[in-house]
Amino acid sequence: MYIPTPGDAMREIQKAEPNSMWDGPGIQDDEFETVRRLLHDQTGITLGTSKRDMVFSRLAKRLRYHGLSSVREYLDLLDSDPSGTERQEFINALTTNKTDFFREAHHFDYLRDTVIPRYRARGSRRLRIWSAGCSTGEEPYTLAMTLREACPAAEGWDLQILASDIDTAVLATAQRGVYDTDRLAGISTELLHKYFLRGTGANAGKVSVRPELRELITFRQLNFMDHPWPIRAQFDAIFCRNVIIYFDRDTQRQLLTRFAAQLGADGLLFLGHSESLHSMADLFTPIGGTVYRPHTTARPAAPISPPASPSPSTPGMREHTIILGDVMATQGPAVLKTLLGSCVSACVVDPETGIGGMNHFSLPGVSDEGVNARYGAHAMELLITAVMKKGGDRSRLRAKVFGGAKVLDVVSERLNVGAKNSEFVLQYLADEGIPVDAQCLGGNRGLLVRFHPHTGQAWARALDGRDMTSVMRDEEKFNRDLQSRVEAPPADAITLF
Repeated sequence: MYIPTPGDAMREIQKAEPNSMWDGPGIQDDEFETVRRLLHDQTGITLGTSKRDMVFSRLAKRLRYHGLSSVREYLDLLDSDPSGTERQEFINALTTNKTDFFREAHHFDYLRDTVIPRYRARGSRRLRIWSAGCSTGEEPYTLAMTLREACPAAEGWDLQILASDIDTAVLATAQRGVYDTDRLAGISTELLHKYFLRGTGANAGKVSVRPELRELITFRQLNFMDHPWPIRAQFDAIFCRNVIIYFDRDTQRQLLTRFAAQLGADGLLFLGHSESLHSMADLFTPIGGTVYRPHTTARPAAPISPPASPSPSTPGMREHTIILGDVMATQGPAVLKTLLGSCVSACVVDPETGIGGMNHFSLPGVSDEGVNARYGAHAMELLITAVMKKGGDRSRLRAKVFGGAKVLDVVSERLNVGAKNSEFVLQYLADEGIPVDAQCLGGNRGLLVRFHPHTGQAWARALDGRDMTSVMRDEEKFNRDLQSRVEAPPADAITLF
């Protein structure tokens, strides 16, 4: 991952399509400072004042996409972005990725000629490597080729590579593993024939990575500023090359301390040729060629901006309100909250990755208009799919469920919505094989629910006062509509994933 120079930005503008040029106002001083602050807060990246032209040229694409006329309007859009989708596009726009196959080849030589023989000599056949800032995938695929060449499958090696990046666009490219042939200059003819498939017809001029390399790599989105990282493994090597130069000194120190904690007893950190740890000799010792070994005293993790013990009101954490029909999944510190009466909210999380989500729905069927996230079966399908799309593992999901209260005496027994919702969500999760760790269902009081997807913790508080009045008003309207349209909620079959 790298931030281009102003010259790079100007060349980008000059090469742009004629109809893609921006003809609106430029970026004002206060807008540029706001962009710098937002990017630093969200990613740790520090933009110098010389990056103003680059910032404007990149954000102009988002302005055109949304039909906006100024950077101020775009910043207002970011402030009112409940799903976080545009904030991710903001990050994607300002983090350009430059990488190549076998870039800084001496690192892969060191892995092949020094690290792997050391493991083989002591009888170990297990290696875990993290490509931290993997960009479009050339680095992790180079690592996979290096490992597979030096560690034949016949010898029984257990090899796994984690490839992460904050940019969802480049991760999508990396996962596809399809490249133009002009990107292959660093790969020998022998390795090309062995590990790539040549495209034909419409795919002429492209190659695709073979499955035997793909199976060694797990791709995940990860923000270095997240706490905790959704990683349990101890790594034998971390490749984080040409990344830390874009962080300020304090963020570098905190990040490198966390890297040290993720390295095993003989673990190594590989940095880019332009990066140096001279001022952090207390953390890492250089062993040559921008390869470093952590000091034993550096291994305890020091989280970046560590939060206090999680609570429903943790300051500084982004909050998202989920209303009837909403489904949202996130990764990283966030609070998802909702007000419930007879409706139900399911909160699911993959505890290993910290990816989780929440929905808010009523009744197991569908609306007159067709499939709708206000209704149970589709709302649950959307929630599980959303968590999986973020990188959650379907087999690890766990759930907590809330709501299903009888908050209005006028609700008829025939339309006992709260009870039906509670019964449905528990049955759905049981059929899907998703364990329910906790539930707060039924009763005659509404609930305020707060869920921290990154920890899997949730809090529920009985409503009173204005919140309860609001829920009862919504319930009255919902039930009037329901009684006029629904004879009995349809019993949809559960869709298994």
